[in-house]
Amino acid sequence: MKDLGGNYLVTDELRDLGFMRVGENVRIHSRSSVYGLENISIEDNCRIDDFSLIVATGRLKIGRNVSIHSHCFIGARFGISIGDFTTLAPGVKIFSSSDDYHGEFLTGPTIPKQFVGGESGEVQISKHVIIGSNSVVLPNSNIREGASIGALSMVRGEISEWSINAGAPTKEIGVRSKQLLRQLDNYLKLE
Repeated sequence: MKDLGGNYLVTDELRDLGFMRVGENVRIHSRSSVYGLENISIEDNCRIDDFSLIVATGRLKIGRNVSIHSHCFIGARFGISIGDFTTLAPGVKIFSSSDDYHGEFLTGPTIPKQFVGGESGEVQISKHVIIGSNSVVLPNSNIREGASIGALSMVRGEISEWSINAGAPTKEIGVRSKQLLRQLDNYLKLE
């Protein structure tokens, strides 16, 4: 498929590149950058838009019907899992490791490993999650099923199921409707 702003690589083209797994109907924009293909599995019906950057020096698992909009960053050094029917709005950043900001260690990729420190750990994002524009998800975070994260939020730690969250750091501000699950169940039964 060609668009005025570039094109999307489709399933057959992507499978030839060396991904761990590529499901059916997967589209990745040609102007996104993806490193560590051998560590990435992408299930059916996923789309990754232009100017997204994915660095998978560790495992990255992307479920079914996931959309990753433009300018997102995913750093999967210590593992990231993104569940089915999840949306990352433009500019979302997900880190499975971060630098030390206390001054006890140095930072940056040019520094020998024994002088570098910081927080690291797997990020788990369950199904039916939406993360708003320019939000940041930090290492060791677990966003449970159906949670929504408002724009410009910072996620650290555990986010409850079907909760509405916003802020930096995030605070739970409401409960999300499960109406979409009933609609989705009916849709899937028709297939």
